[in-house]
Amino acid sequence: MGQQPPSAVYLKDYAPPEFQVLTVDLEMDLDASRTIVRNRMQVRRVDPASKSSFRLNGVRQELLEVLLNGEEVGRNRLTVDAEGLTLDDVPGEFELSIRTAISPEKNSTRHGMFMLGGKLATQCEPEGFRAITYFPDRPDILAKYRVTLRADQSRFPHLLSNGNIVAHGRHQDGRHWVTWDDPFPKPSYIFGVMAGDFGVLRDEFITRSGKRVELGIYADHELIELCRFAMEVVKRSLTWDEQTYGLEYDLGVFNVVALTGWSGAMENKGLNLFEAHGIITNPEITTDDDYIIIERIIGHEQFHNWTGNRITCRDWFQLCLKEGLTRFRDQHFIEDKMPDGVWRVEIIKQLRRNQFPEDEGPAAHPIKPASYVAIDNFYTNTVYDKGAEVIRMLRTLLGWTAFRKGFDRYIAQNDGMAVTTDEFIDAMAQASGRSLDQFQRWFSQAGRPHVVVRASYEREHRKLNLSISQQCRPTPGQPDKLPFHIPIKVGLVAKDGSPLTFRVFGGARADSAVLELTQSEQSFVLEDVDQPAVPSLLRGFSAPVSIDAGLSDAELALLMARDTDSFSRWDAAQTLGVRLVRKLASDRANGTPMAVAEEFMEAVRHILSGAAPDGLARAQLLTLPDEPVLSEGLARIDLDGHFAARNHIRKEIAKRYRDRLLEIYSDHAERGAYVPDIEGISRRRLKNVALEMLTPLETADVLDLCLDQVTRSRNMTDMFEALCYLTHVDCPQRQQAVDWFYDRWKGHSTVVDKWFNAQALSRMPGAVDRIIALEQHPAFDPNNFARGLLFYGGFFRQNRIAFHDPSGKGYEFLADRLLMIDRLGRSGSHYIMPQINQWRRYDPARQALMRRALERVSGTEGISDGLRENVARALQ
Repeated sequence: MGQQPPSAVYLKDYAPPEFQVLTVDLEMDLDASRTIVRNRMQVRRVDPASKSSFRLNGVRQELLEVLLNGEEVGRNRLTVDAEGLTLDDVPGEFELSIRTAISPEKNSTRHGMFMLGGKLATQCEPEGFRAITYFPDRPDILAKYRVTLRADQSRFPHLLSNGNIVAHGRHQDGRHWVTWDDPFPKPSYIFGVMAGDFGVLRDEFITRSGKRVELGIYADHELIELCRFAMEVVKRSLTWDEQTYGLEYDLGVFNVVALTGWSGAMENKGLNLFEAHGIITNPEITTDDDYIIIERIIGHEQFHNWTGNRITCRDWFQLCLKEGLTRFRDQHFIEDKMPDGVWRVEIIKQLRRNQFPEDEGPAAHPIKPASYVAIDNFYTNTVYDKGAEVIRMLRTLLGWTAFRKGFDRYIAQNDGMAVTTDEFIDAMAQASGRSLDQFQRWFSQAGRPHVVVRASYEREHRKLNLSISQQCRPTPGQPDKLPFHIPIKVGLVAKDGSPLTFRVFGGARADSAVLELTQSEQSFVLEDVDQPAVPSLLRGFSAPVSIDAGLSDAELALLMARDTDSFSRWDAAQTLGVRLVRKLASDRANGTPMAVAEEFMEAVRHILSGAAPDGLARAQLLTLPDEPVLSEGLARIDLDGHFAARNHIRKEIAKRYRDRLLEIYSDHAERGAYVPDIEGISRRRLKNVALEMLTPLETADVLDLCLDQVTRSRNMTDMFEALCYLTHVDCPQRQQAVDWFYDRWKGHSTVVDKWFNAQALSRMPGAVDRIIALEQHPAFDPNNFARGLLFYGGFFRQNRIAFHDPSGKGYEFLADRLLMIDRLGRSGSHYIMPQINQWRRYDPARQALMRRALERVSGTEGISDGLRENVARALQ
């Protein structure tokens, strides 16, 4: 008999809690096999006249005792089921004490309390606290927590939780105890406990008001000396939040834990949790990208202290309120230390690669969804990254001064509360004096608007007319869309490449302006335009839209060479590349020989000659667009045609500009000690892009150059990049590099993770068999979350060639791993499904193979509601 379809939770059905928990006093006797939890709660009925029962969530625990105001509760007043317990006939205000037993070592879900690497840890977001104790586990229940931890001191010498230490001591039997008190009300999902034998790195931070904050980072003993960069980032993030947003850290202690084998990051109040990858750094084992990601994510979790912890979500439909806003703040943090606009391009590349496909498939959803079956399935790129873009649009529309004023109002009005996106928008509207009613459609409407712009110049009136329209395709459950409120930042570039000033809406002359598109079709006039010009549109990527600017190849080439806006310059290059790849793919399908346009080759020569102001910008301009950008907006994905056309272009560039690429490679070689600053990052990025552009030649000298970079480099950035390039080529140097890399780094777990990731990305013919076989390698452990994330994520999410091998082996491998992960009780199946979600857009043969794999998963008895929801959405 088939399973019943899982039931959904709807935003429209939200009801405020009938009881509020005022305080939680937890006593936890920690043990790997049997931890005893006593939970004393002070509870108050919201409506004194109500007679409703008190419902608490609870799973995977043994109920030992329930006391109401000190007296045992009779079975006639207590109902226990698989999802929790219900207490009848309770007074308006009472103390409820519940004693339970849990087994962390038997918890394979990594939600609730679990053992990992000999350490006890918790993960409570979104609904893990209910696996630790019975509790009304919802984000709008905010309580003050006091936590006493007891454990064997020899096994668990460090006992960590939220807040400040208020008492500690030792027992005669070798056990010790610590009491933590968090004075700030918080939701249960940011409760945290960590216990184990850690190495510790200590420091302090003095807030702007002069308060001393004790800082601690906890990691494996052999890793603790690699946490010094992370400590500096913690201090930088605390300083930046004070200076940029006026937010001062509120506790006397801020601890960070690096947990080997775990995956992810968590903003537990005063006790942030990271995987080891998210903390440790060393030039020998850490890449440039790692340094940036580590700084960004440490900042992200610390920034949650205010945007997520002090002010939290009323319900899980508001997830973008904390994640989108805090993602924007972590982007802002990194942008402030990077060259103007260059890091913004890196953010947009990630958005187009990871989030845009969500908008174009069955998984499309608003940043504030209207329903869900499993909330874990909505920790998505849409909620985080598109959510951040929506916040950024507000800053663009209002300007920094009004945006900051609105942000301050939001903090002041809602501190200590669980709120919705409405409170955030209301604060911005009040501060700016503007109506943002239409703007709120970005929260409720799914999909991505497609904007069409056509320009015409009136010489006699010195005017440039812009006709702009918007349309958003239907998405699941939303066939019709109302117009969005879209900020379009525009500039003008003269035919000679110089920037032009103009007036708009009767204002002062300026070299850029923000046009606000609010209707389906709208016209704008740029005045006092002295000569014909090319419009530079969507500057800074002012809105997460697709745009057809109606520009010729020559006009795009002009923007690519001379535009002063980093995004517009890069986007022009990408648009030219997409046009060329699609044309050559069409020629290939029609039997016409593929020929690269001379204008394109000349544009490449111009960039190679040093047209861009810095190395990172040049590297960005030289990188050809790839999937899924090549197929953005297309009903059918010509995967084989695009792959062949892109390879053809790369080979033509390599043949013509071989000497110049080798010159760039040599000129940007490392001359001294590795430093992960912007100058070094830019230099290495350009050098490695030059090397990658040479690899299509597949000549012995180029492949030897790659191998030499793997084996002789003194930094992991160069070593890893060259290894990745070789994994795509069937040559002796590839295997030599793979073997050397593993032998050199097999004692470093985080580097072995990179080794698996590099091979999972291989596009070499027959790579799918080699990738699947890697699971049998002795170093592969599916219980190592970080390794599994890089291996499975690399293949299922990022490898857009080998995953789609015509044999269908990639699809069957995905189906097997979806079922395996589900059997382990772990969520996150949506993370490895973005490619297969697009199955309807591929050729009929691949469609059939992908559908068969999805139906096999769907037809499996006993799968979780979360997996069933994801597969049903893909098949619907």
